[in-house]
This record gives sequence, structure tokens and C-alpha cells, in this order.
Amino acid sequence: MVVPFIQPTVKHHRFVIAWSLSLILLSQVAALAEAPVEAVTFAAEPGIHYVPLNEAAQQLHWEVQPDEDGHYIQIHELILPAKSLRSLPDDTKLIRTGDLQLAGATISVDAEDGRMNIRKGFHRFTLITSPKRVEVNLQQQQLKCWQGSRLVMQSRISSGRGGATPAGNFIAGPYRSRMHFSKLYKNAPMPWSVQIYGHVFIHGFTSVPNYPASHGCIRLPLDGANPARFLYEWIDNGTPVRVTRQ
Repeated sequence: MVVPFIQPTVKHHRFVIAWSLSLILLSQVAALAEAPVEAVTFAAEPGIHYVPLNEAAQQLHWEVQPDEDGHYIQIHELILPAKSLRSLPDDTKLIRTGDLQLAGATISVDAEDGRMNIRKGFHRFTLITSPKRVEVNLQQQQLKCWQGSRLVMQSRISSGRGGATPAGNFIAGPYRSRMHFSKLYKNAPMPWSVQIYGHVFIHGFTSVPNYPASHGCIRLPLDGANPARFLYEWIDNGTPVRVTRQ
């Protein structure tokens, strides 16, 4: 028996192309869904994990509705006081994973690696906690804070005049204080102080020109989003701090 050859039609070709494109799109969506989201954590709140609000809402296909006065934010089934959210210095809003649960999400934690699987219906994402690091560029007078691949803060600084701030690889701590007073320079106030090497601290100061102006410490602004306070509350003791001259 000879099976007759059936000539493909234009309609058949269009169906095959559409089907192929659908498979490609579905694979891309699945890959995006499987890509982990990096949490933001704070030394000031041990054990609490935050997620950028818009990222969580996008992953779970939830709507975010602030009220007209900006006092409350509704996410899915939950109405939150706006002040219960944290913010990155660039004003990215952060929500606690516990509040995602209150809004209707289910959270399970992997016992081996601590990953959080956050799900609502068919929509889900994986939340991971990545290591922190700080990079200070003395030539650019810039400080950057990273958690994994997420840039959580970038700020201008004032380092030590005449190259007084040492370059090298340091770690944050062990000493830190919400309000430290310099033992070397007439009890000068150093709010939000984090030690990185001997008498060298990263701390807040009222004057932070974009050029070296300190005795050796790394100054951060207190105004605006208060980068000095943010770093103090975010950084863990033991976080690597890399200071480079270029």
C-alpha cells in the first residue's frame, strides 16, 4: 500500500510556526519563574527576609494599590501601613516574607540550603539569601553595597585627606555603635559607626563633599535617604569591605 504524499499547506506552516513560538515563549517564562530572587536582609532585624515589593507582586501576579494619601498599600488580600515597608536608599519598597504570607502566599523553607519557596496558586518564586559585600572606590569617592548581584545602595563618600584611608580587603566589625565619639579627634561625633580597620570607620557625618575631607574614616551622608544609617542597619559583622584607590 502506497501512502499518498500530502503537500503541506500555508495554513499548516503557519500552525507549525505558531506552535514553535508558543513553546519558546513557555520555556522562557518557565526559566524566568525558576530564576531565584535575592532577598535583602538587615543586621538590625536578624532572621527577617525582605523582597522588593514590585518583584514579589510581579512573580505572584498580584496587584499593588497604594491609597491616595500614601498611608496604606494593598497587596492582594492584605492592607499594610506604608510605614511597615522598608526602603532602599533609591526608594525601592521592601516587604517582609511574613507579610506575603498574610497576603495569601504559602512559604516553605528548604531544610538543606534555606531557600524559601513562595507560592500562590500556579505562581511561585524561590527566594535566596546571598552574601553581602561593600566596595569603596577612593578615586571616585563612591561606596556600593551588594547582596549577591543586587545593588542595595550606592552613595558618595568623603575619605581621608592625603591618602589617609588605607586601601585593602577588610571586614566589618567587630565594633559598631549608633553614636560613637572619636578618641583621637576631640570626641567628634560619629553616628552610625562601623569599624573596618583599627581606628578607621565607615560612619555618618554632616559634611560629605565628594572629595577626601576626613582624618581617615569613610564618611557617609546623613541627609536624604540617610545612607549612613542604612549601611549600619544592613551590614553584618564579618561582611567583606574592599577599599580600592582606583
